[in-house]
Amino acid sequence: MKQVLLVFATVVLVGVNSQIHPDIIEDAHLDALGLLRKYGYPAEEHILETDDGYLLGLHRCPGSPMSPPAPGKPVVLLQHGMLSSSADYILMGPQTSLVYMLADAGYDVWIGNARGNRYSNRHRTRNNSTQQFWDFSWHEVGSIDVPNMIDFILARTGETALQYVGHSQGTTVFWVMMSQHPYYNRRIKSAHMLAPAAYMHHTRSPYVIFLATFLHTTELMLQMMGTYYFAPTSEMDIQGGLDRCHDGAPFQQMCTINTFLIAGFNSQEVNYTMLPVIHGHSPAGASANQMIHHAQTVRSRIFRQFDHGATINMIRYGSMVPPRYNFDNVQAPTLLYHSTNDWLAAPEDVELLRRELPNVHKTYLVSQREFNHMDFIWAINVRPLLYDELLADLRAYA
Repeated sequence: MKQVLLVFATVVLVGVNSQIHPDIIEDAHLDALGLLRKYGYPAEEHILETDDGYLLGLHRCPGSPMSPPAPGKPVVLLQHGMLSSSADYILMGPQTSLVYMLADAGYDVWIGNARGNRYSNRHRTRNNSTQQFWDFSWHEVGSIDVPNMIDFILARTGETALQYVGHSQGTTVFWVMMSQHPYYNRRIKSAHMLAPAAYMHHTRSPYVIFLATFLHTTELMLQMMGTYYFAPTSEMDIQGGLDRCHDGAPFQQMCTINTFLIAGFNSQEVNYTMLPVIHGHSPAGASANQMIHHAQTVRSRIFRQFDHGATINMIRYGSMVPPRYNFDNVQAPTLLYHSTNDWLAAPEDVELLRRELPNVHKTYLVSQREFNHMDFIWAINVRPLLYDELLADLRAYA
């Protein structure tokens, strides 16, 4: 009986996979560097050790078939959002994703991976299954990881400054870096912020609202369960995405529900064919404290450091409440790109952020009203709606 069931399962699986284009299956399983190389773009991985011992996988695309690698190219660093990785800027392919567009335009493109994701999941001395390894939030990503990435990139390329592009939490960590280390303003030619995230007073995401509402209960439950992190997709998850989300699957549209409930609904910009590839690379892993830190911001309505509780706050900060981040220190030319249907970076919150930042050179509202938080990296028409504008702005400050 077991043999019959095994044969039946194999036939079903082969039948399902036979409906999927081989490129979709392959792209779901390839890593970020494998995707770049598959489509003819040079790819490098550099292992960077941070000041506190985390080993980060820093990815680089130094050129393209249209613009071969060469010294002296303008340098740009792309930083991903929450639960994401460098693959966010790569996985939609050469006709859509930002890495390919910038490489074709003559840029030396570097893509960061924050501590804790699938490409930065090691430490010099700590085991990644321990609470000590995961004792960080996006504060450490901004105050340690990103500055260390910038130092490494500039030393490697011989340049004195670079351009920065962040999405979502990739913008949050930029504010943290500048607040803590204003020296880095001189190392940034321009900062281009996609779905800029600091304040979240007007979030419409049910997940974020629930987490903020029941924050203390959630923290206690995570501690009781010994859950310190969100794991990246496994091989089983990747196969599940291929089985359930491929073209022709009866419930393919259900594969977008979780994303929509977090980011905002916009079915017209979903590339349904690519859903198995997206599920193959996302989520990419993060610490539980990163999500909790965002929830603390929603609850307190203050953009400040991680709240460890009054006792530990006194030990770490010298006060019972965490210190605020100082937006006055963000002096690099800053450009904000946002949308009306973003459930995480709502227009009202972006406007509040704009008023507090001292050197905003431009605010760009995406013309499509339904454009959501994840459309900034995965939308079918992201190039004409956003990236053409972004590239023109990058060139103006290069």
